[in-house]
Amino acid sequence: MGFQASLGRGPAFISPCHIGKYMEELEIRFQRLWKFSEIIVGATIVFGLLIIQLPITPPPNKLVIYATAAVIALFTFALHRVKLPISPANKNFIESVADLVAITVVVHVTGGVRSYFNFLYLLPGIDMAVVSTKRHTFAFWLLTSGFIFSEAAIFGGQEVHSFADITASSYSLAILNSWAVGLVTVYGRFLAREAEAAQGAATAAVVEKEKAINKLKDEFLFIISHELRGPITAIRGYLELFLTGGAGTLETPVKNLAAAAFRQGEHLNNLIAELLDISRLETGKLHLSREIFDLNEFLGELAKEVEQEADEKKIKLTLPVATNKILVNADKERVREVVVHLLENSIKFTGEFGKIWLWAEEKDNKALVSVADTGVGIPAEEIPDLFGRFYKGKSQNASEKEGAGLGLFLVKELVKVMGGEIFVESQVGKGSKFTFTLPTAKSS
Repeated sequence: MGFQASLGRGPAFISPCHIGKYMEELEIRFQRLWKFSEIIVGATIVFGLLIIQLPITPPPNKLVIYATAAVIALFTFALHRVKLPISPANKNFIESVADLVAITVVVHVTGGVRSYFNFLYLLPGIDMAVVSTKRHTFAFWLLTSGFIFSEAAIFGGQEVHSFADITASSYSLAILNSWAVGLVTVYGRFLAREAEAAQGAATAAVVEKEKAINKLKDEFLFIISHELRGPITAIRGYLELFLTGGAGTLETPVKNLAAAAFRQGEHLNNLIAELLDISRLETGKLHLSREIFDLNEFLGELAKEVEQEADEKKIKLTLPVATNKILVNADKERVREVVVHLLENSIKFTGEFGKIWLWAEEKDNKALVSVADTGVGIPAEEIPDLFGRFYKGKSQNASEKEGAGLGLFLVKELVKVMGGEIFVESQVGKGSKFTFTLPTAKSS
């Protein structure tokens, strides 16, 4: 059986295509930042190796620094190239910890807590504060402070004399370095929070804009559909007058043309009705008129509505003889819309001499209505999108794609608003089965 549906958007949501595009932009941005990070790491290593060539006193252990630079460069580029099953935040934390270890080694071989390279501790701290979570940022600051104080405790040595008679202990320098890292980290978190707030405000503005656009669209759709209904009803009335002989006897060719025009008018009228119902659903203006009725008896009436259409394609429509009453509490007209559309869909996508079954049953205080056929079936990959608005199956040919693709979207929404659910089972080449539920009179 064929189908119609959509990937439409309601008035309160950003469309899936906008979400997908936004996620793609975020992915591209992340990849650019990742590559920029590689450039920064490479440039830092190159400039660092140039700086240690200067006549610094005491002279640094260049061999250790060379080895550390090579290891951290290889680690960074490998981390960026290998796809690991971890989040970007955790990946960034791992890279920053590796940088911290490398910085600690460089600081140690250039004077420890007295090293002129202690400022390097600020770099990964800023990075963590700006791009990572509070938890990661705080953990990284504690880890950095641990490295700094470990250097002071294990390799601190004697006091440092500088600026004439001012004396500073190793622990004093460690406290100063840790404080500097903490200060920069806090400032980085402040910048990150401001950036997040700005991004949140921008996202909210986009959402509100989408809501406003969708509201205008739905109002426009409702007005246009409502205005079209009057002329279409008049045209159908005139054509029906011709066909019934009210305007005189018509020759067969003229009568056939009038019948064809009447059928197209019916199709257009049904499409307008669908558009109006969708607009009412999305604006909350669809009112149900619930009543208690026998579902089996009502299905018999509905089967007669599409009987002629099925006969034209030599399709056998079977409705099992009901032996019991199934009383439901629902909107009779909406149930008619759902069942007739499912039957017409089955007829449309079932070949000549095919079969269609319509039946109802009661289970767990719910009424189940099923429409099954021996039609073309639905590919498994298309079923998740089946009930979307304006969606048409990718496997359908041009003739099968006639229509706006609103039918199954409306079917699902009508079933949902009546308190039911709809399910589909299908196999390509063997047919499809649609089943929807309704509340029974005793369960409501």
